[in-house]
Amino acid sequence: MNFFERQEQSRRTSRRLVVLFALAVLAVVAAVNAVVFFVFASVEGSRTGYSPTLGEWMSAHPGTVLGTTLLVVGVIGLASLYKTLVLGGGGGVVARSLGGVRVSPDTTDPQQRRLLNVVEEMSIASGVPMPEVYLLEQESGINAFAAGHNPANAAIGVTRGTLTTLNRAELQGVIAHEFSHILNGDMRLNIRLMGLLFGLLVIALIGRTVLRLTSNSGEKKAFPIMLVALAVLIIGYVGLFFGRLIQAAVSRSRESLADASAVQFTRDPTGLRGALLKIGAVSGGSKIANPEVEEVAHMLFAPGMSRLFATHPALEDRLKAIDPRFDAKEFDRARAELLLAAERAKAEAQPKPSAAEKLEALINVPGAAAAVAGLVGNPGTIHMQVARDIRKSLPDAIIAAGRHPDSARALLLALALDSSTEVRGRQQHYIAKQIGAQTLENITRLQSAVDTLEPEQRMPALYRTFPALRQLTREERLQLLAALNGMLQREGHVSLQNYVLRKLAQVQLSDDLNPRARARQLPLNVVQKDIQVLFSVLAQHGHEDIESARRAYEVGVHHLLPRQRPSFESVQHWAPPLDLALSRLDQLAPIIKEQLVEALVKTVTHDQRLTLGEAELLRAVCATLHCPLPPLVSVNAN
Repeated sequence: MNFFERQEQSRRTSRRLVVLFALAVLAVVAAVNAVVFFVFASVEGSRTGYSPTLGEWMSAHPGTVLGTTLLVVGVIGLASLYKTLVLGGGGGVVARSLGGVRVSPDTTDPQQRRLLNVVEEMSIASGVPMPEVYLLEQESGINAFAAGHNPANAAIGVTRGTLTTLNRAELQGVIAHEFSHILNGDMRLNIRLMGLLFGLLVIALIGRTVLRLTSNSGEKKAFPIMLVALAVLIIGYVGLFFGRLIQAAVSRSRESLADASAVQFTRDPTGLRGALLKIGAVSGGSKIANPEVEEVAHMLFAPGMSRLFATHPALEDRLKAIDPRFDAKEFDRARAELLLAAERAKAEAQPKPSAAEKLEALINVPGAAAAVAGLVGNPGTIHMQVARDIRKSLPDAIIAAGRHPDSARALLLALALDSSTEVRGRQQHYIAKQIGAQTLENITRLQSAVDTLEPEQRMPALYRTFPALRQLTREERLQLLAALNGMLQREGHVSLQNYVLRKLAQVQLSDDLNPRARARQLPLNVVQKDIQVLFSVLAQHGHEDIESARRAYEVGVHHLLPRQRPSFESVQHWAPPLDLALSRLDQLAPIIKEQLVEALVKTVTHDQRLTLGEAELLRAVCATLHCPLPPLVSVNAN
C-alpha cells in the first residue's frame, strides 16, 4: 500500500470513526432517556397508582425527553470540542501531559544527541519538517509515540528506557514506526479519538459528581436524582467501554501498518525486531507509569498499560509478522544478553563521523514516474544514508541557527531572500521595518552560510527550523507568515526555487497555526486551470526555449488529463497564479495526487535528465502539496 492509498484509508477510517461515535452517542442518549422514564414513571405510579408505558410517558412529557436529549448531546459535544481545542496546540501538548520535556537542540547528552540525529535523518529522508522531540525522563519502559494534527505541528516522544535500552538500529526502527504515523495521517485520527472519548467520559464524571453531592445531602426527595445519577454513571462508563473498544480496533490495524511501513522505510527489519524483542525481555516492558496513559494508549509504539481491549497486536504476532521464524524462546536469550548490554555499550567505541562526500553523485534520474510517486511517504535505506550525509554536511552556523527561536526565524528569512542583490535589498528593508533591525542583523550574519548551501541542503535547513519556530508566540508566527507574503510582493523577476521554498515555509507555518483547518476535496475537472498554471510554470523554467517547454508540458498534462486538457500558456507574472494553483491542487484527493506527482515527474524529466536543482524543485513542489518525497537518489548510490 503506497502513501496515497494509506492517506485515503486514513480518511475512510476517520469517517467510520465519526459514524461509530455518533452511534455510541445515540445509544447513550437512549439509555439516559430510558433511565429518566423509569425513575419518573415509577414516582408517578407510586403517587397515582398508574404506571404509564414508555410511549405514553414520552407523549405526556415531550419537553423532558427533548431536554434530556439535548443536554446529553450538548455535554458530549462540548466536552469533545473542549478536548479537541486543548489538543489544538499540537503534539507537544500530548507529550507534556505525559511529563515529557522537549529535548534541547543544544543537548550534549550522547543518547539525546543520537535521538535528535535519528529523527532529523528520518525527517530529511521522508521530506517532512522535523517534529519536536520530547523525552519522558521518568519512564523506564520502552515506548514512544507521535502526536499532532499534521506534520507541521507534530511531536515525537520517547521514554528514557527507549534511549538506554535500544541501540541505534533499534531506535531507528522505532522512530521509523512513528514517522509512518506522521506520513499515514494517523496522528489526526488519534487526536480525534482522544477528543471523542473524552466526551463519553464526561457523562460518567457528571453522574459520579451528582451522585456524590446528592448522597451527602441526606434528603429523601433526592433519592430519584441519586438513582438517575447512578444510572448515568453506569451508562457513561458503558459508553466509554464501547469507545475504548472502537479505540482498540482502530489502533490495532494502524499499528500493524506502521510496523510494515517502518520495515519498508529502513529496509532493515532487524532494528524494529530487536526493539520489540527487548520489550518482551525487560521487566518493565513498555509500561508507562503516568496516569494520563489511558487517553493516549492508542498512540503508543507498544502497550503502555494492561487493559481489557488491547490497543496493539500481541507482541509475538508483531514479531512473527516481521520474522516468521521467530521463536518465543528468544525472549529468554534477549533477557540474558541485556544483563551484559550496559558493559558492552561502554566498551564499544563510537566511530568518529566522517566528512560528507559530494552529494551530487547520489542524485540520478528515477526509472519511471510511477516509481517516484511510489516514493512519496516511503523513504528507504538509501534515503536514510543520504539524509545522514546531508545532516553531517550542513554548516555549523546553519545547525546552530536552527536550534533557537530568534535565530531560526532569521534562518528561514535568509533562505527566503531573493538571489538578486537589488530585490534582496528591498526585502531586507521590508524585514527590518516589519520585524525589527535585530532580526535583520541575525539574517546578515547567516547570509554567507546560507548562500553557500547546495540545492539538496536548503529544504533540510528549512525543515530543521520548525521545532524552534514553534517556540515563538502565535503573534510572532503570524507576523513571520505575513513577512513571507510581503517579501514575495517586493520581488521583480522571481526565482522559482526561492518562491517554492518560501511557499513551503508558508504552508508549514499555516498548518501549525491552523492545525484543524481542512479544506474540502476538489474533483480533477474543476482544477484544470490550476494544472495549466503549475505545469506551464514548471515546464518553462526547466527548458531553454518555448517549444521544448511546450512538449514537456504536453507530456505531463496528458498523463493527468488524457482526453481534454488546457493548452500550454507562457506565464510572465506567474507567482500569484501559481500561489493560488498550489493551494487549490492541495485539495485534491490522495489518489489523484498520486497521478499528479507522476505527471510532474514526466514534465521535469522530459529531456531525459534531472539535475540536482530540478530534483529539489520537484521535491519542494510536492511538499507544498503535502506529498513528501525523499531525496531522489540512484539505488546504486551507496
